[in-house]
Amino acid sequence: MRDAAFTSIGSERLRLRRFSPRDVAPFHAYRADDDVARFQSWNGYTLEQAARFVHEMSDADPGVPGEPFQFAIARLGDDALVGDCMLALDPGDPPNAEIGYTVAPGHQGRGYASEAIAALLDYAFGELGVATVRAVTDARNEPSIAVAERLGMRLAGTVRTTFMDEPCDEHTYELTREAWNARRP
Repeated sequence: MRDAAFTSIGSERLRLRRFSPRDVAPFHAYRADDDVARFQSWNGYTLEQAARFVHEMSDADPGVPGEPFQFAIARLGDDALVGDCMLALDPGDPPNAEIGYTVAPGHQGRGYASEAIAALLDYAFGELGVATVRAVTDARNEPSIAVAERLGMRLAGTVRTTFMDEPCDEHTYELTREAWNARRP
């Protein structure tokens, strides 16, 4: 399933591509933002961490079970980084995958997350042959839930957990290839 030939995935306004060194500063800026980090797995993100992550992703390939791949989300016109999204194929069951997405605060509210994830779903279901995609989100993260639901993902379950030392509910949304293909023109 490894896609060593991957270069980019295009959509109407965006391009999902590999990270490059020019992305370090804008990537760090939104990863270091406390409001962005609130529902993510990082906290106190440093410039050094951003540089290391960008370097690691530039050498990685999408589609490797058990190795999450982060795609840079860039605007088509100027290739400016507006966010990132992740695809992770389940190591024990590669037809299943998890996605995640983050859009920088200055670029939120423009439909970029929905557009990027739609392109990512086309790639996962088509190119990589994924059967089911899931997204896990904090129940308080209304924008993330809206993206999942807008794309036809259905709530599959909710668990009570602790995240970042805070009790919360986590929703798991799922979408099958068949359901996705039925939505597409």
